[in-house]
Amino acid sequence: MPTSAHRAAALFVVSRTLETLADPASVAADVGFPDDHLRRDHPDDQPLWSDLSMGGFPGLSLAFSASRAGAVEHAGRTHMYLCASLTAANRTAEGTGLYAGLGSAAFAALVAHRATGGYQKALDRFDEYHRILVRKALPRDTHEPVATNGEFETIRGLSGIGRHLLARGATCEPELRAVLTYLTTLATGTVTHEGHQVPRWWARAIPEKGRESDFPAGHLNLSLSHGVCGPLALLSLAWRGGFVVEGQREAIENIVSLLESWAVPEGDGLRWPFHLSLAQWAAGPAALDLPRQRPSWCYGAPGMTRAVQLAALALDRPDWHDLAHRSLLPLLTRPVATWGLEEAALCHGSSGALHLFGLLSEHIDDDRLRIVQDELAALTISHFHEDHRFGFRAALTNAPLGADVPGFLDGAAGIALALDAYAHGGRAHAGWDMALLVA
Repeated sequence: MPTSAHRAAALFVVSRTLETLADPASVAADVGFPDDHLRRDHPDDQPLWSDLSMGGFPGLSLAFSASRAGAVEHAGRTHMYLCASLTAANRTAEGTGLYAGLGSAAFAALVAHRATGGYQKALDRFDEYHRILVRKALPRDTHEPVATNGEFETIRGLSGIGRHLLARGATCEPELRAVLTYLTTLATGTVTHEGHQVPRWWARAIPEKGRESDFPAGHLNLSLSHGVCGPLALLSLAWRGGFVVEGQREAIENIVSLLESWAVPEGDGLRWPFHLSLAQWAAGPAALDLPRQRPSWCYGAPGMTRAVQLAALALDRPDWHDLAHRSLLPLLTRPVATWGLEEAALCHGSSGALHLFGLLSEHIDDDRLRIVQDELAALTISHFHEDHRFGFRAALTNAPLGADVPGFLDGAAGIALALDAYAHGGRAHAGWDMALLVA
């Protein structure tokens, strides 16, 4: 097992961070802005906290069930957060993806089960929930673009749900195969949209609020969090796990081919666009003017790189391993300080990049990945401050001091898990990173 240069510091930060997350009631009450004259909501009107989500009680349970920096209190704290999750579920179960509603509570129970062997009855109930959900939520095949990429993506859609089903294996095999079949269908062929032939992944929705004028005809999303790399990762992981449906190999090949065709050269390496407008699609890859963008789990390398690597491992494609390596070269030739990682969050900060570089380095023969991993660990640790409510703060637009956020994807719980994995050789305990579709 490789030595982590900052192991001791990482373990200290994990321990102190988990102490700030110990009590569910006080954690939920303390979410907000340190300069509290600002409203307690995210500037884009998304709440900083939701009880039944990966940003709420289920996500917080992961910090204790999946951390190996073990304190004897972890089992009890895991149980408190799971109980709070189920209480929230009795009030509302809104949300159909992995990150909100019962899906988030189900994943929290899954990880707790993998860590302890308990919670089997809860898992059985959640299995039935997923059977019903897939029957109801599986979209009908049409010859039009999808309404929103939320139908198939990792966060809100069937790729995230499919990862939970894959973890359950034969218990949920019919539902998993239904999801794989749907994603395979989307990866095959094109549809006509405003006079152009576009991939079936095309979404009529915009990629983010406020971009209506940039994407009047919708968009094609290529990311791991909200785009085609989520399905690519799931199809590849399922293939490696022995769950294969008709056309799955072709689907994997088609998605990687799409990524290859839109790769923008940079020196000996390449970069990918986050998403494409219809005008960009019609103009073609040669006309794409792609500015340098922040690398992260959610968008760009290294998240998209990991999806390509999983495909390479699934179908034994050395050329795709090379593609994955080349997508990292623009990063490996620049100091980490210039990458634009302004916070530590899993989603778009340094801890997410840290965890991904640990996984990527297992199959890329380049010593620079290990060096970068240690640099990312040091950067993540540098964001920790004892006087912050949860040790770390999320950087938000129009919030000069950031926000105190404890959750999995954007907050302290996920950062602690990434540092815990780093300190123990890079692998996630109990499979918490299944939620990221990177393993």
